[in-house]
Amino acid sequence: MGSQGKNVDFSVLEFDNYTDYISSFATVTDHRYLGNESTIKTIVQLGYRTTKIPYTAEEYVKRVDLALEAIRPKMAHVGLFSDLLPPTNTDPVLLEFKARELLNLNKILSTIVFTSYIHVDGSEISGYIDLDMSWRNCYREAIKHTDWRGVFQGRSRLKPMPHHLSYSNPRYNMVKYTDSDNYQVMHDHHFGLMFMHRGDHKMISVGGQNSIYLRNAKRSMVYSPKFGYVVFYDHFVRKKV
Repeated sequence: MGSQGKNVDFSVLEFDNYTDYISSFATVTDHRYLGNESTIKTIVQLGYRTTKIPYTAEEYVKRVDLALEAIRPKMAHVGLFSDLLPPTNTDPVLLEFKARELLNLNKILSTIVFTSYIHVDGSEISGYIDLDMSWRNCYREAIKHTDWRGVFQGRSRLKPMPHHLSYSNPRYNMVKYTDSDNYQVMHDHHFGLMFMHRGDHKMISVGGQNSIYLRNAKRSMVYSPKFGYVVFYDHFVRKKV
């Protein structure tokens, strides 16, 4: 990769699209006094809100492609589980997993997933899962790992297990919390259950209430007939300088 590697801007992968990228440069004051989104966008693009001129739409697309290309070779020797997803399978939850696999395995994104399922005895089992650790456990065939090959091939469901970040089985009055490779479980008297990323020590709040930690992870909920409602908490890992 040579000198090109130094010019790769991984920060562009933090945004879903160009509009979100541009909006990240705007200030609260801009929104309060200008109001008009197109005016704010123009001011940002001209460089008045940062010492760095934001990328144009075309540059942004190129930067995203460069960043994705830079991380892909690291995983070239390992087939991605999401490569097993049949082209005909358009399950929204599986597509969300696929979009995150490479970024998580390369420690650019760190995703916690909340999921649940109804057991044959009628009880609802739920839990929070460190996606990166779950994928790696499957690669190294750890004891009681999730069968991600089966998940992407449509043969099995993702189910919370007692060794995940959290596991709740009300029928047996069981609630369990376990630290993962990437996260330490925390309990805050005000914000409730939280997870601290071991790399950059950012706190991830999963309670849903307004808090000073909201910006540390992007929360999104996705529904599919097979998986039900799955909540993704995406944390863009801050690298230590």
